[in-house]
Amino acid sequence: MRPPGPRSTVTALLADRGYRLTAPRRQVLDVLLASGTPLSAAGIHRRLENRRINLASVYRTIYVLLRLEALRVTDAIGGEQRFELADPLGAHHHHLICQDCGRIEDLEGCPLEERVLRAVNRRVRRSRRFRIVQHDLRLIGACADCDRAGRRRRARRRP
Repeated sequence: MRPPGPRSTVTALLADRGYRLTAPRRQVLDVLLASGTPLSAAGIHRRLENRRINLASVYRTIYVLLRLEALRVTDAIGGEQRFELADPLGAHHHHLICQDCGRIEDLEGCPLEERVLRAVNRRVRRSRRFRIVQHDLRLIGACADCDRAGRRRRARRRP
């Protein structure tokens, strides 16, 4: 028997906490499932099938999904919050964030080896009396397009 998919998991979470899977919530969930990349509330709103669902409904749905821990926030450079399904609903991954255009790309899997994570946890536990239960890695730099554009600008400036 296959484990439940993200949609049925979120539906069950909603029901367990006394929420219904309304049409706006279903459509926001559909957009998040299909996107494959973190989206802002406005980005989610633009991708909705039903254009009559207003931005306030998108924000309310985001708030509910965050409270259920079905969604997580990814901050882009410049402070715009973007949202994606939380790790139990999607594969564990980290992000590459372009400091120039704000593009966020998934870095599949985890580049941190288990032994490194254990060593960090030991060090933090000793020095700060803090136990790490999960981690989130953001690597900030320039995407291929912005890096190419920056090299072209720098080349034009040379005498």
